Amino acid sequence: MAGFFTWLLVFVRAGALFLIFPLFSGTNVPARVRVALAAILALLVAPGVANPVDPANLQLLQLVVLFLGEITLGLFMGYICRFVFYAVQLAGHFISTEIGLQTSTVITPTDSVPVDVPAAVLNLLAMMLFLSLDMHHIMIMAFQQTYAILPIGGGRLSDALFDNVTLRIGKIFILAVLIAAPLMAIGFLVSVVLMMLGRAVPQMNIFFESFTIRLLAGMVVFGFTLNLTAQHVANFLRKVPQDIFEVGRLVGG
Repeated sequence: MAGFFTWLLVFVRAGALFLIFPLFSGTNVPARVRVALAAILALLVAPGVANPVDPANLQLLQLVVLFLGEITLGLFMGYICRFVFYAVQLAGHFISTEIGLQTSTVITPTDSVPVDVPAAVLNLLAMMLFLSLDMHHIMIMAFQQTYAILPIGGGRLSDALFDNVTLRIGKIFILAVLIAAPLMAIGFLVSVVLMMLGRAVPQMNIFFESFTIRLLAGMVVFGFTLNLTAQHVANFLRKVPQDIFEVGRLVGG
């Protein structure tokens, strides 16, 4: 009984992880597939979990708290994995605003939600980097290793945890600005040049011409800086397992 209950708790944590985890959280992945993956992962991880939990020794309220704790931990890990995707979508919004593509949207193949065109391109770039860096395998191994520092029922909330999560949310904005900075800079330069041109040639319709110039300049810079963007995103992704362990240590006390 203790073995099955331990598997069930691991399954709950894994299920919460796959609910948010990149590649599997989109509407194009059926819920039964995520459930099956969580069950298989729990079968692989549960035998190695130290101190199996016996439900006979727990009251109903303790069981509810235990399940809610495992769900929260799984969601925490999933959101840490998704932070980079939130960052690139925010960067895409900044870029769209700067080059005049706010009204043009496409549907993302992973989440099936409308986003700006630059955000969709950056989202695909982040997804390809996620796969090419083998992050999906690394994260599954990291999930198994979290039980060494964060056993079942061993989590607790603390001020240090909230401070750490706040810091990581701030890093989303930092990464977004790093990605969008070249486009924001070129947008500023284009505005300055057009302002000077408008004063030098008053007969020219600067307002009408500015849309085309902004778009062309923005797309050229966007293409030339994709390599730099990929480096920023890859550096962020490589730190994700370390971030999960750090948050796990804070939750585990």
